[in-house]
Amino acid sequence: MTTTDTATATKGLVLRAAQARWYDALATVLTLGRDRPMRDRLAELAQLAPGESVLDVGCGTGSLALAAKRRVGDTGTVSGVDASPDMIALATRKATRAGAAVTFRVGTAERLPYPDRSFDAVLATLMLHHLPKPVRRDFAREALRVLRPGGRILAVDFSAPSAQSAGLLARLHRRGGVSRDAMVALLRDAGLRPEVMGDVGIADLQYVVARSPTADDAAPAPDVPPAVRSLPAMARPNWIVVAVLVVAVAVHLAIVGQLAALVAWSVVGLLAAVALLAFVVVHVFGGRRMRH
Repeated sequence: MTTTDTATATKGLVLRAAQARWYDALATVLTLGRDRPMRDRLAELAQLAPGESVLDVGCGTGSLALAAKRRVGDTGTVSGVDASPDMIALATRKATRAGAAVTFRVGTAERLPYPDRSFDAVLATLMLHHLPKPVRRDFAREALRVLRPGGRILAVDFSAPSAQSAGLLARLHRRGGVSRDAMVALLRDAGLRPEVMGDVGIADLQYVVARSPTADDAAPAPDVPPAVRSLPAMARPNWIVVAVLVVAVAVHLAIVGQLAALVAWSVVGLLAAVALLAFVVVHVFGGRRMRH
């Protein structure tokens, strides 16, 4: 199911149709075939439980939202929101094929189109670095608004880029990053309470889990550093999946290239035929008129 909102202007990065079409394939290549285990790990970090209500902000093509749905079960609900209509269209088709009851909606991170206290968990994975700093602050406040008391937010992003970054995912993704200390400060400034942080266990991804305050919490929140719990490195990459995907993409591009070349030669042939016809008309039929 898809719902479209009219107020979807955002200062963050919005992926269009061409980028959305290749997003899942790129994720598979960059994670070396470990994209699904990585999403399952993120859903586990969010501590999702059956019956909970979950919001995936910047949901992209909906892969993490579907992983969340598998965890909350039939009694739970999952919603996904993204500023890109093309991403939402792909996510909706993916959920339909999977037979998953996930609701996707076009909307922005800085103006979440949901009522106050609607969700037990908010997911913000690999989207903060797409937002300018003022928009990140707006999103953090919005996340607090839509969370129920005691609810939690999982923030995941690349660490700040550096020359020492290692791994294919880290080297190929150079749009920026948000360190876990920056994520902690962002969430704390919004009124959330960071509780745990650490490494995700793949490339340079880091996470922070923060909680929405309850009536029993002291105000203001104590400035206590979150506990550090880094996950072990993920299993070795599935090179077969990556190889098959790379070959498939190469074949696709080759076919497209051949078709493009065929079309180009067809256009050249058509222009040549038109030129020849013009020559015949001018020099043959035109000459006959002159002789008469």
